[in-house]
Amino acid sequence: MNYLLNTWKSAAKYSLIVVIKTLHLLAYLMLFFTLPSQADGSFYGHATVTTDHRAYGVSLTQTDPAVQVLAGYDVGNGFYLGTFISTFNFIDDASPYEAGENLETDVYVGYRHLFNEEVYLSVTLYQYLIQGSNAADISLDFTELMFDLYTPYGQFSFSHTLNDILGDLSQDKAYRVEYNKSLSLWDTGVSLDMQLGWWDTEEALGDAYTYFNLGLSYPIGPVTACITYNGTDNAGQDLFGHIADPTFFAKATWVF
Repeated sequence: MNYLLNTWKSAAKYSLIVVIKTLHLLAYLMLFFTLPSQADGSFYGHATVTTDHRAYGVSLTQTDPAVQVLAGYDVGNGFYLGTFISTFNFIDDASPYEAGENLETDVYVGYRHLFNEEVYLSVTLYQYLIQGSNAADISLDFTELMFDLYTPYGQFSFSHTLNDILGDLSQDKAYRVEYNKSLSLWDTGVSLDMQLGWWDTEEALGDAYTYFNLGLSYPIGPVTACITYNGTDNAGQDLFGHIADPTFFAKATWVF
């Protein structure tokens, strides 16, 4: 709990500026995308408390807890946009590359095309923004273009960074392929969530690696509870150290 309080306090002055700029950007994008359409838009979002902020098999908080909020707007004509905010501590404090990073504030905009009721394709542009006490010295920001095909057989994803992945910590762009599938277990309300991905970071970080996710989720009123086993193969563990070791983590998500 002290970790979370200190992180949010130290990040407040940085996050306020970024959030204000993000809101300005979202306002312009909402105006731009809404003009040619008479469709009614809708807001969406969720708040999450998790024992570990993990992505692509790697802990982004040094295996510490995190608080996260996602908020977006579906314009109604296929376009959508939003922002994601989370506590963040990717680099070990003892590392010479420590950037003082403590908050992740991302923005995204995309378009969704429906082929039929069960199959659709989304194209999303993400800008990952990392703030911290001395983040001006080492930047972890990067941009990613992602394609997601949703089918009854699962979600198939392909993404490519438009600049150096992980900013100053890498040397080149990277691309990623991923598969996700969620299965309802009979009529229990429990879902089995599976993910398998491969990230070609060989040119950027020196090696490519595979990551995986296997979890169970269950709705409890307005909250969905989830426990997940997440990690990488040996190549990922060699790249990122202990934060890529396979481990269990839990989270609770409230959709609003």
